[in-house]
Amino acid sequence: MSPHRAPLLVVSLALLTATTAASAAPTGDCEDSPDFRQPAGLATVIGPGRVPFVKSTWQNKSCPSAGAECREAAYLVAGNQVLVNGTSGDFACATYRGAKGATRSGWIANASLKAEPVVTPALSDWVGTWTSGPEQTIAIATKGEALSLKGDATYGAQDPERVRRGGVHIGQFAATAKPAGTTLGFSEGEDGQTRPYGSPDDTVCQVRLRLVPPFLQAESNQACGGMNVTFTGLYGRKK
Repeated sequence: MSPHRAPLLVVSLALLTATTAASAAPTGDCEDSPDFRQPAGLATVIGPGRVPFVKSTWQNKSCPSAGAECREAAYLVAGNQVLVNGTSGDFACATYRGAKGATRSGWIANASLKAEPVVTPALSDWVGTWTSGPEQTIAIATKGEALSLKGDATYGAQDPERVRRGGVHIGQFAATAKPAGTTLGFSEGEDGQTRPYGSPDDTVCQVRLRLVPPFLQAESNQACGGMNVTFTGLYGRKK
C-alpha cells in the first residue's frame, strides 16, 4: 500500500531559512550539486519582470546581495518553477531545469519566489523514467510496498572522439528500497543485495534520492561506475 499522502502545508521561504540555519551553517555559495544537509522545496517565480540570478561568494565576496555587482546576465521569468535547496539571508539557492534537461543554479531573491505546497509523496509519485541530461537515467517502478530502482549513466558518450576510441565510461546500479518521506537511500552490496545507505566502504556504490515533484534530486559517490561517472544531478520525469 502506498504511503499516506500528507495534508497540504504551505511552507514559507522564511521558515525554510530558519530550518536551513538550524541544519547547517549558512553559506554564500549556491552549487549545482544537491545538498542533502539542507531542506528542499518547490517554488514558482512571481517576478516582477526578469528575475536575475545572483552571484555566489566565490564569484564576488560581497555576494549574494541586491547590488548591481552581484547581478548575473542569466534570469528567470514569472511562472518558471525552481527547486529551492537552502537559503542565505534574503536569497534562495534555486535550480531551474529546462525542457531539454539543462540546469542552472544560483541565488534568487526570496521576494521573487512563491513557495509551493509541500506534500509527502505517495509511492506512485516516484514511478517513472527520470533523466538528468543525456547521460543519466534512473528508472523506478513499484515492487510490492517498495521501489525497484535501476540506474544507467555514462561519461563521454556525447563526445564523438571518445566514442571512436572506446573511451566512454559506464555505470549502473540496481536496488530495491523503501522511501522515508521524500528521501530514499541505499548501498549496493557485492552480493547484489540492497544495503542501507551510509556504508563506511567507499568502494561500494551509494545513492540517495529526494523527491520534490516534479523534480528528483540524486547524489552518488564515486563507486557507481567508471572514472567520472556520476548519478548526481537534478532529474525530471521523461514524458
